[in-house]
Amino acid sequence: MQNLAKLLAAGVAAVFVVGSGFTLVQELAKNYTLQSQNHNDISIEQALLVAQGALDECKKSNSVVTVAVVNQVGGITFALRGDGAPADDIDVARRKAYTARTFRQATSDWVKHTAPDAIDAKGKPVLLTGQRLLENTIPRAGGMPIIYHGDAIGGIGVTGSKGGDEMDETCAKAGVEAIADQLL
Repeated sequence: MQNLAKLLAAGVAAVFVVGSGFTLVQELAKNYTLQSQNHNDISIEQALLVAQGALDECKKSNSVVTVAVVNQVGGITFALRGDGAPADDIDVARRKAYTARTFRQATSDWVKHTAPDAIDAKGKPVLLTGQRLLENTIPRAGGMPIIYHGDAIGGIGVTGSKGGDEMDETCAKAGVEAIADQLL
């Protein structure tokens, strides 16, 4: 009878240990997953640094620009409109950022790839012009994706620089470079 009681107690203890171990593994997995999801999106602090980097570059040409930084899903994380900049520039900058984030490339490259006369390396037509009609995209240079470990965690769009869309993109690139050490 004592052996049966000892065996039963050992069995209950074993079930408790296994159950506790399983629960611990589940909690650790949940915490790890939640942490990794938080790191795959641009933070407000990073968005501010990106915007400041773009502004600093555009100030070199005394440009009054509008900057928008979007997150992983294309929502605005941070936006600012320069003194005297047109009100609709916010939407243009947002759309540049969204386009860069969505297609994971500089918008100037995307514009080339989606042009009606675009051809691939073999000289065959590339039929991507329809992408230009997607909601929230804009076929203009001035947007850069923000890539972290292969994921597009955001994008930046700049508009209004004195050098036009090319200078807008130079400013956007400077913005991304402002947090390059955090994107390794």
